[in-house]
Amino acid sequence: MSDNRQAWPEAGEWAAYVRGELLPERAEWLESLLLEDDRALELYLQALAVEEASLPVLESPELFAQHVMNRIETSETKVVNMEKKENRRRFYEHRLFHYVIAASLTLIFLSAGWFDRLTPGPAQAAKLAEKTSISEELVKVTTDWLDRLKP
Repeated sequence: MSDNRQAWPEAGEWAAYVRGELLPERAEWLESLLLEDDRALELYLQALAVEEASLPVLESPELFAQHVMNRIETSETKVVNMEKKENRRRFYEHRLFHYVIAASLTLIFLSAGWFDRLTPGPAQAAKLAEKTSISEELVKVTTDWLDRLKP
């Protein structure tokens, strides 16, 4: 239950809800109860079956259905119009703004020589050239091992 302070509704209260005779606050509580509790739904359906004879008969169901569909379509149109207004982004949220910033920083780093410091100097490059790579060592060990396995 959503609200423990209120008493559990009885069949008479559900019948009053079906007839639309309850206060709005109590009706909202009953609606939330319908969503949460299966027992409340069963009581509501029983009250609806009892009150069915006293409810007004719908004279033109097709006209009523068309009216409901028209209202749904107009409400969807309003939602679409509101979404279009929300799509307006600020200048710093655009992709082009980020590309311009990245290109500017790259040019600054190039002119300052930061990328030159990332590559090893000539002395370090010579030391690295003298060393054999790990993959070459692994290949050598593997071929030696395979040669020992062959008879």
